[in-house]
Amino acid sequence: MQTIRSIHLQKNLGDVLKAADLEAVVVMNRDQPRAVMMSAEEFIRLKTAAGEAVPKEVRRSRPTLHQSPADPLAYDTRDPDYVLQLVEDALAGRHAQAIRSEVQAALRRWGMR
Repeated sequence: MQTIRSIHLQKNLGDVLKAADLEAVVVMNRDQPRAVMMSAEEFIRLKTAAGEAVPKEVRRSRPTLHQSPADPLAYDTRDPDYVLQLVEDALAGRHAQAIRSEVQAALRRWGMR
């Protein structure tokens, strides 16, 4: 877990936000933890796991997806939940070639290939 002093937060906000996408960042003020920054996805996961309501300001609207010839699956890859639909389709044997292509694209995007 990263820590940053509150005095440096404004100057380094972009870097802190990038770090918070990967793991929580503790903001220290006078050598005391003042706040914890985390990605919206992690916040949603924690609220959901605790059985608490997710504030509407944090929830993402789910766009209506339209299939196109370039993307026959039309998964919204901005939302990590698309993986669940991809897995469901793969297990059901739907869209095998398109799913292989989607997985390869995701691995490249995440720097895993």
